[in-house]
Amino acid sequence: MQNRVLLVFIAIIASQAAFAQNGSPYTRYGLGSLTSSYFGPARAMGGISFASSSGRHLNISNPAGLATIDSLSFIFEFGMESGLRQLATTNPDLSALNNDTRMSYLSFGFPITRWWASSIGIMPFSTMGYNIRSVDSLYNVSKYYFYEGSGGVNQVFWSHGFAPFKNFRIGLNMKYLFGMQNRTNSVEFEDESGAYVNILEENMVFINDFCFSGGLQYDLRLGEKNSLTLGAVFTYPTRLNSRRDALVTNSLSVGSSAAVDTIYYTEDERGEVSLPMSIGGGLLYNFDDKLKLGVDYTMQDWSDAVFFNQSDSLGNSNCFRFGLEYTPAGLNRATNNYGSKVSYRLGFYYDNTYLNFASSGEQIDDFGISFGFGLPLNRSKTSFNISIELGQRGTTRNNLVRERYANIGLNLTLSDVWFVKRKFD
Repeated sequence: MQNRVLLVFIAIIASQAAFAQNGSPYTRYGLGSLTSSYFGPARAMGGISFASSSGRHLNISNPAGLATIDSLSFIFEFGMESGLRQLATTNPDLSALNNDTRMSYLSFGFPITRWWASSIGIMPFSTMGYNIRSVDSLYNVSKYYFYEGSGGVNQVFWSHGFAPFKNFRIGLNMKYLFGMQNRTNSVEFEDESGAYVNILEENMVFINDFCFSGGLQYDLRLGEKNSLTLGAVFTYPTRLNSRRDALVTNSLSVGSSAAVDTIYYTEDERGEVSLPMSIGGGLLYNFDDKLKLGVDYTMQDWSDAVFFNQSDSLGNSNCFRFGLEYTPAGLNRATNNYGSKVSYRLGFYYDNTYLNFASSGEQIDDFGISFGFGLPLNRSKTSFNISIELGQRGTTRNNLVRERYANIGLNLTLSDVWFVKRKFD
């Protein structure tokens, strides 16, 4: 028990660290790179989670699944992720290799009654991290463009799952979004007299507001060993309250002297950031607690989203996810063969993301495969889950950037029993 308390303590300390940015030019638009809300086991299965309802793991993608937590169980989950990204364009000289390591989530799940369970936690909602530079020349005058961004939006969630009827569950997610995004755009050029003219625009956007989502699940018994779970999720459209500090300056440098003019300045400007409605559904087939096959679909329309009364290069996103899990011995069955207790997972995903560059006719796709393992501890519901994602986002067509990435995730699921006094002979 002391070791378990120590693990929880370490995870809480680690959660105080800021979520890292993922170093991609595609985080420049909208709210940045939206973070998937599925937990460790689902990551190795392509992200399928809408119809998942395992009492061994937490699920905030569809909070209805929380209702399957045993009435005496307490579940703690903690996830870390490390990624490697290769950026490339049609110019072989313009490429980059980025890497980052970050905390994926931290969450606790516990029962409140026999038909009601809850989960509390923190995880990133979106991340932003880019540094883009370009140059062009006109009439022998070179112009240098610089675009930099950092920050992100985090979410603290309080999720609830209810089981009012047999085989039927309903869930509610209440999220508090908070964070800051810092965007800097600048232009530098040298005129014919040798003077350097610089234009700098800085924007700091602060987001603090609530949003809500919900879900449903229904189990269909197809026989003694077969079942099919139907899942549906819905995110309520919200305009997040935000404020912005903006500064635009113009500077002229001649030799060692410089003059700076403030063109525009505003502080605590109130505005709104759109979070559109999202609808999703999923199916999960379960054979004898040994084989699970599932598919998820999500749709979200960002074409009318605004950010301080301005639109961005966004469109309608569609995401498909497929996954399977195979546990040779099945769950909750005793065996001395450790290999037969391991859960083997595989998945595929295709995301037609919300990034839509109308000028080039390109909507950015994100697709890849995932696989991993669930490694249980003997005589316990505790497990380590390892996932690997290999994918690609974007293309080199129309002067865009292709991003190939590899992500490795490690998840700890710690399950213990509440309110039970152990007796020893």
